[in-house]
Amino acid sequence: MPWIIFSTPFAVISYFLIWFVPDISQGQVMWYLFFYCIFQTLVTCFHVPYSALTMFISREQSERDSATAYRMTVEVLGTVLGTAIQGQIVGKVGTPCIPDPLWLNIGNTSSVAMEEVNITHDTGSLTDTRNAYMIAAGVIGGIYILCAIVLSVGVRERRESSDLQPEEPVSFFQSLKLVMNYGPYVKLIAGLLFTSLAFMLLEGNFALFCTYTLGLRNEFQNILLAIMLSATLTIPFWQWFLTRFGKKTAVYIGISSATPFLLLIIIMESNLIITYIVAVAAGISVAAAFLLPWSMLPDVIDDFNLQHPDSTGHEAIFFSFYVFFIKFASGVSLGISTLSLDFAGYKTRGCSQPEEVNLTLKILVSAAPVALIILGLLLFKLYPIDEERRRKNKKALQDLRDEENNSSTESDSTELASIV
Repeated sequence: MPWIIFSTPFAVISYFLIWFVPDISQGQVMWYLFFYCIFQTLVTCFHVPYSALTMFISREQSERDSATAYRMTVEVLGTVLGTAIQGQIVGKVGTPCIPDPLWLNIGNTSSVAMEEVNITHDTGSLTDTRNAYMIAAGVIGGIYILCAIVLSVGVRERRESSDLQPEEPVSFFQSLKLVMNYGPYVKLIAGLLFTSLAFMLLEGNFALFCTYTLGLRNEFQNILLAIMLSATLTIPFWQWFLTRFGKKTAVYIGISSATPFLLLIIIMESNLIITYIVAVAAGISVAAAFLLPWSMLPDVIDDFNLQHPDSTGHEAIFFSFYVFFIKFASGVSLGISTLSLDFAGYKTRGCSQPEEVNLTLKILVSAAPVALIILGLLLFKLYPIDEERRRKNKKALQDLRDEENNSSTESDSTELASIV
């Protein structure tokens, strides 16, 4: 809890400064790089302990699965809220695109004069856009603080309630070696890495795809909102599905259900209704990608504790490296997208893009995610903890707790008898 409390104010400040445009002629790249890295570091200081709290809410697998479902529902709802706030505030400020210079040569008229007119017009528009981003950042920062206060006031850290603390502390590197050599965890992370990368490529490039490839420049905020709202509303369904049919089955069906719609968006024409239908369908699969891998992590930790009964207290490492690989996938997604679009000749704020850019966007939102989803599902196939093993682990853990409770009761009785 101290990590959450002390990282919050600095995370909010760094987030606000990400959207601030400094009045400097040089060094803006370093400004944004510095504050973006600081913000990601501070968010990690919040996210890792927040996620790890799931293990200490309850000892029951069903209750932890339910807590994970609630947590992911609220996280996706937060994404919806952020998309709505920033999308609607910034979307109301129309930032003009920059026409292709070839279209500016009219007869003998110099294109330079027309570019000067555009620059003059853009100055006021860019000022309004900067202000809109600052307002959105302030609102989202206020929500961040409010949520952190609710968490810190409403949840108490109860260390004495956990029986997972080791009697003798194990060094970090020894714990890390044990965790990273544990087969089920490695296979789960590998599947998570590729499926997360698939959906991050889709989410990161979908706005550009809607703007340039589909020609829906004024609708992409609402389309993104439809995706995330659909994901929020369908997480309870996937929670019911995994309890009814098992987690591995839910992973296969839930994540693979995105592939036909990812293929459909590149063959359809610029039809707004079809685009919204695809967005809602894609949101259903996004919900599965958000919920299911996180619901499988507590099962891995239970299995690890049974396989290594003398080495406990590694929950933080399990969760922190889970978060690390999600952020690693995010970084890889940004790198692939930026380099691919730059190589294709992407023009920032251009009214139109070369055909190579449209082809690249189709690959980034369709072909590449489909290939990564297939690879991720093949890796999930190797994940060994099925429903039968989960039930055996649950029974074994319950037997261990019963033995501990009986031993504790006998010890207390013996101590009381000796005192008497």
